[in-house]
Amino acid sequence: MPSLFNPNTRDAVLARTARLSPTSQPLWGRFTAQEMVCHVSCELREGLGELETGPLPRRLALAPVSWLLIHIVPWPKGRGKSPREWLATQPTTWDADVARLRDLIHRFAARGPRADWPPNRAFGAISGRSWGVLEHKHLDHHLRQFGV
Repeated sequence: MPSLFNPNTRDAVLARTARLSPTSQPLWGRFTAQEMVCHVSCELREGLGELETGPLPRRLALAPVSWLLIHIVPWPKGRGKSPREWLATQPTTWDADVARLRDLIHRFAARGPRADWPPNRAFGAISGRSWGVLEHKHLDHHLRQFGV
């Protein structure tokens, strides 16, 4: 399973991010390109322990369920409303928001899968390996949303 901890996978995500523009249009969903960049930044900030999150929905925090959803099940398109914590980063300028996202990707990857990771808002306590897969899956989903 692709992970942000893999340098080739990470480089591919960064290259796809570079192909975005503030005028990129979504193929589905309600985000503008800039809102999406800020949204994916929030989950990276959560993984780095820089964003406080609310209580976990217990139905997803069960280990077998969370593992399947992170590692096996495809991310659904238009799954509904994001938790407010994942909308906490407000857009500033395009260049600043994209630079922040690139920095977060690099800092996230630098921690490595063996670091101590905080609980995830949706899945609870997960391994570093699962965090790397989840972050790639989330970024990939939204980059596909914008055709890159």
